[in-house]
Amino acid sequence: MNTISTTSATKLSNVLRKTNGISEHDVDLESNSTIWTENGTQTKFGKKTKPGTVIPRGLKQIVPTNKPKKRKVKLMNWKKYHRLNVIYAFIDELERDYPAICTVSVIGQSVEGRDIKMLKISNSDARNSAIWLDASIHSREWISTAVVTYIADYIARNFHSLPTSITNKDWHIVPILNPDGYEYTHTHDRMWRKNRAKYDGERVGVDLNRNFSCGWGNNGDEGSSEEPSSVFYRGPMPFSEPEAIAVRDTILGSTVIFKAFLSFHSYYELIIFPWGYKREPCPDYLKLLEGGAVMARAIFESSGVTYKVGSTKDMTYYACGTSTDWSYAIAKIPYSYMIELRSKKYRFKLPKDQIMETCKEILSAVKSLMEFIDRN
Repeated sequence: MNTISTTSATKLSNVLRKTNGISEHDVDLESNSTIWTENGTQTKFGKKTKPGTVIPRGLKQIVPTNKPKKRKVKLMNWKKYHRLNVIYAFIDELERDYPAICTVSVIGQSVEGRDIKMLKISNSDARNSAIWLDASIHSREWISTAVVTYIADYIARNFHSLPTSITNKDWHIVPILNPDGYEYTHTHDRMWRKNRAKYDGERVGVDLNRNFSCGWGNNGDEGSSEEPSSVFYRGPMPFSEPEAIAVRDTILGSTVIFKAFLSFHSYYELIIFPWGYKREPCPDYLKLLEGGAVMARAIFESSGVTYKVGSTKDMTYYACGTSTDWSYAIAKIPYSYMIELRSKKYRFKLPKDQIMETCKEILSAVKSLMEFIDRN
């Protein structure tokens, strides 16, 4: 094909803009390469055209291709904390962009009727094991949701270039386990911890991380509370809350064996594991300690921040009815951890400028744990 002169190219681009509504930045006549139309459909010069399209004299016709539509607006980033609708739109977008590996499902509904959404990332290999990640079981711990969405984004967008220790696993990611409480912290009370359950006619809420069956109600008021007004209120019975039921039923209903359960919290900068409801070490104490140390080392090498490692009771206090004790003892998930993120200085209100660094250090920890699990 002969090269089009600069004057002819200018005239031709003007004709294209008038006839097809294409902007001047979309036309590359010198290279005769692909262009981007107004509706986002990528096109190239070829032999066919849509009926009724006016084709300038001397120009070959335009043929649509099947390339995905470009999205002009990206709401999700890790420069600030986001509301529930943005988080859910983000995981829905990952499913649209990577349908071969990403699936979004609703695993339950909150007490106020909000969906509890889970993103699954998997290559559908029957030999895979499963990994669980959840965040914002305590609604005021916003950094936890930022971290798990960052991990989800990283895995989905880089899946085919990641090591086998990542791709040989089915990732089950729940970015907001307590959607009612999470929204409430944005609209009414930033420090709200529990769900929004109503008991005795009042919205008192239940501490979802005291509502699991393992060790539920042990030690009286040390480790949980029977008082609805307490921030540690455990609910009237184990699994009284639909949010806890969603975790239980999803994991126990899985046909794939879970190897790791990671529940993200803030703000103690700790990696803790069972038991929380009693003093004795769990049967796999040394293995869990080693896995926790692997994560802590990766965090320190990433950012210089030191995370301490140990059992829940040893590192904090009695915590009875926790998801990690349940996942280890009842669901039989060998690597069950609660990861307390930054920061002891800022407590629950971690500044926005620390979100990205926190995400990166925890991604390093999770990647290192996956390698450790495969080695063992």
